[in-house]
Amino acid sequence: MIKFFRQMRQQVLKENSNKSSSGRAGRYLKYAIGEIILVVIGILIALQVNTWNENRKNRNKKDALLKAMQVEFKNNLSQLDSVIYYDKLIVKSCERLLHMTEAAFSATPIDTMRILIQNTSWLWTFDARNGALRSGISSGEIHLIKNDSLVNFLFSWQDVVADAKENEDRTLDYRLASDPILERFVRKVDYRRIHRPEMGISKHESNYTALMNDPLFEDYLAERLGHTADALIELLIVKEQNQAILEMIDVELNKFNGK
Repeated sequence: MIKFFRQMRQQVLKENSNKSSSGRAGRYLKYAIGEIILVVIGILIALQVNTWNENRKNRNKKDALLKAMQVEFKNNLSQLDSVIYYDKLIVKSCERLLHMTEAAFSATPIDTMRILIQNTSWLWTFDARNGALRSGISSGEIHLIKNDSLVNFLFSWQDVVADAKENEDRTLDYRLASDPILERFVRKVDYRRIHRPEMGISKHESNYTALMNDPLFEDYLAERLGHTADALIELLIVKEQNQAILEMIDVELNKFNGK
């Protein structure tokens, strides 16, 4: 396009040399208009190229942020699945021990009792990994994402995690404070060696009958079950939002990949 106008300008100058003064004036006017058009077109092309470059850079930044968050939220989802699994195990084990009659206890193998006690003592907690999200928020790059639903979920994510963390901390504190209840009658080596056989056999005898007859142990089971069930409800909400975020990230990343 620019080459065309240059050729036109050269042709006008050539023709002007063979024309009268009035004719040359008209030609000069056309030449001036051509120069203006040429400058305007050059500016518009430059602006368009600059806009295209900026859009490309922003798209690359956005994709890099989305990919980094995708990795983090996949890791979070895997961690959530593990924590939820063990929380459900705690709840089921507490329920079984609370409902165990004397006859059922007498018929229960000692190894099963060890497993049940161990299952009530798990201390798994969710520790979200969100360095990319925090970086995107602090740098302002998160606003490059034009999916309002995704942006809203990302901004609310840390609050949802914090709510779940409060319940988890309460559950963890209670579990640790309740150690003396178990320690009165059973040795930790006795039930933890189910998953840590390298501990060997305890040199001291455990008394599961006395433990089951202790009202404080019943209270422990009830509180452990209640706290863990509350934490589990919050974690399931976190997992649901985590999955929704991953699905929307996939949609955003596939927009420019023709998928």
